[in-house]
Amino acid sequence: MADHDQITTARRALGRHLAHLRKAAGHTQHGLARLVQYGRSSVANTETGRQHPERSFWTRCDQVLRTGGVLTAEYDRIADLDHQRRHSPTALDSRTCSTTGNAVWEHEDHITARRLALTTATDDDARLAYLGHEVRDAIDNNERCPPATLVARLRPLRVCVDQLMDARQHPPQRARLYTTAAHLSGLLAALALDLRALRIARAYAAEAYDLAHAAQQPDLQAWARATQSLVAFYTGDLHDAVTYAEDGLRQAGTSPHRIRLTINGQARALARLGDRHGVDRCVERAFALLAEHPPNGQVSTSLTLGPYCPARTAANAATAYLALGHTTNVTDHLTTAIGAFDSAHLRGPQALSRLDLATAHLHDGDLDQAAELALQALTLTADHHFESVHHRTRHLLTTARPFGHHPQLQAVADLLAQRTHLGTAPRPGLRSPA
Repeated sequence: MADHDQITTARRALGRHLAHLRKAAGHTQHGLARLVQYGRSSVANTETGRQHPERSFWTRCDQVLRTGGVLTAEYDRIADLDHQRRHSPTALDSRTCSTTGNAVWEHEDHITARRLALTTATDDDARLAYLGHEVRDAIDNNERCPPATLVARLRPLRVCVDQLMDARQHPPQRARLYTTAAHLSGLLAALALDLRALRIARAYAAEAYDLAHAAQQPDLQAWARATQSLVAFYTGDLHDAVTYAEDGLRQAGTSPHRIRLTINGQARALARLGDRHGVDRCVERAFALLAEHPPNGQVSTSLTLGPYCPARTAANAATAYLALGHTTNVTDHLTTAIGAFDSAHLRGPQALSRLDLATAHLHDGDLDQAAELALQALTLTADHHFESVHHRTRHLLTTARPFGHHPQLQAVADLLAQRTHLGTAPRPGLRSPA
């Protein structure tokens, strides 16, 4: 049976083997660390035998270095030898204690193991910083990039988060991990919604809230409830959308997410439910809350981790009033919002605001302008798949059915049918893929 020195020697040999394979593949320690999503110090300490990372580290190294699994196999062999040594009857006493004079001490290996556990905290900090940055960047680009592109980018992050959730961290790191995990699940919920994976969207949104609730972070809980409300709105669960928003507001305290919960969560769903007085109250409250958060010149994204900006608040107010059939002040709100969204190159809001402005023109009888704006919206998102844009285009076409003879409006219906692969045989009037 292998003794402690033999296992130590084997681990050092495994570290040297990793260093040899890394250099042969042309990677620096820092470069390999990024690829396997560990800290550079972890790679360096492992190569010299000072650190003994978990099995997943070796599996990822095998994948990156294309070794055919030799590193993981050697790790498993050493782990098996160490297990046998630690659990053998003859080794038990020497493993657990050491006697000097009249004192009984822990074995040195136990103290060393705890010290190394503290060393890995630096590694976890680096991974958490990387994950947090990537998730925040994806949230910022959510309405600029095609949803499918972002989903592919986030898959490895999901794996990394899962591995960290199964590991052990210090309490502050654990709190950061739960925050990042909640934001990642909320973002995936919105992306699943845009890709029309509705059940998946609900599941991710619920997971985001559960993570926020487990972390006991009110601001994060408010953000997650706002995301659940968004998903419920676009899946037609309007009462749920209102309920999630109201619960988010109860937990929000002074959180900047109160604006989003009020205007994006409550107002729009209440409008679809026909509650004009409720919409008036929500719009008034949202604009009052804006005064607590002076604008910084930036246009907020739909899943922003800060407050909604004036342009987005105005755009959501316009959406609510249009759903009620009221166009007073809507055109002014939308003209301002479209200018801001165009400058920020946010494809989703660019399209959605144009569709709302098209609806306003329909109410005013300007069919040509309404059709032109709708075609612009679908053209802007030709390389994307925003279910919210398709959803709002369907509502526009429903409003436009009395004008089914109009050729440009018919072109909008045909383009939407082509875009969503729901083309049907021609029939009289306006073809709307409801």
